[in-house]
Amino acid sequence: MAIFLLEGEDMSSAELVIARETNIELECHLESWLENSPVALIRDEFILYIGRQPTAADDDRTIYPDLLAVDAEGNLVIVELKKGRAPREIMAQLLDYAAWANELSDAQIRERAETYFETSDRIQETTFDDAFRVRFEMPDTDEIPPLNRCLRLFIVAKEIPSQVTRLCRFLRTSYRIDVTCIEVSTFKTESGEVIVNTETIVGNDGFVAPCTQQQHPLSPSRWSGDIPVKEVVWKAVQEYTQNNRDVEFAIRDITELILSREPNFKRNTVGCQITADCVNSPARNNFSGNVDRYLKIERGKYRLYDRENDNME
Repeated sequence: MAIFLLEGEDMSSAELVIARETNIELECHLESWLENSPVALIRDEFILYIGRQPTAADDDRTIYPDLLAVDAEGNLVIVELKKGRAPREIMAQLLDYAAWANELSDAQIRERAETYFETSDRIQETTFDDAFRVRFEMPDTDEIPPLNRCLRLFIVAKEIPSQVTRLCRFLRTSYRIDVTCIEVSTFKTESGEVIVNTETIVGNDGFVAPCTQQQHPLSPSRWSGDIPVKEVVWKAVQEYTQNNRDVEFAIRDITELILSREPNFKRNTVGCQITADCVNSPARNNFSGNVDRYLKIERGKYRLYDRENDNME
């Protein structure tokens, strides 16, 4: 498939300029791209990075997960990166990291995160709880969810061979382990613009991470509804507010309303859907297909947007 960049301000006279595939020079570049773009790893979800190649002691050796994060439910996200072809041995690495991470306590996760925040230019908060609330649009009165109830494992590489994808599908279907494979391709035009394409080749089956006491600690469930997620959230907001623009709501309110009817709904995406359609959210540009529906009152608090009376200049 050819990749083109559309050049020219006038759509009728714009030209398609081919972008040729290039190699990712260093794995640290791929790490930085993902670290700087918290919505790039998981479609329609925010994550909070809490470590980049954090040192992990395991018996008499040390292991280094490339990126470590948490999602909105407090689940740990482990990312292993390869700038080229992922070797078969990457599965052993990833499961090694999973075994280590599965034993981390809340206190250990907070300590690692706060050490990482000290060196991060993108996170201004110094405590884990403050950073978590800011990232996931939580009011100060909301409690942080229990950490590390589930693990979410990611392989990200330029090429992931069939031996690896076959093992990942086996782990997902037979052992209900939430492992995802993403291939990353980079393209460059003659004028120097770089285009990055990501394709999820394992993990596009609707799995989500929340656990219950009846589920295995690594097991996911799935959302199988036919209505697009964005519209599910919109209908829930309309119902909660009764279309009254004076009624405020939090992401938690809408999530609980949806889950009361659809227990397998992908709850982590609710905040992203609201952010994407919130006219005054700085993060909305990270999402496509934006609709002007919500207005942010303060962190974690929203109401319906009034196009006629809300001055956004």
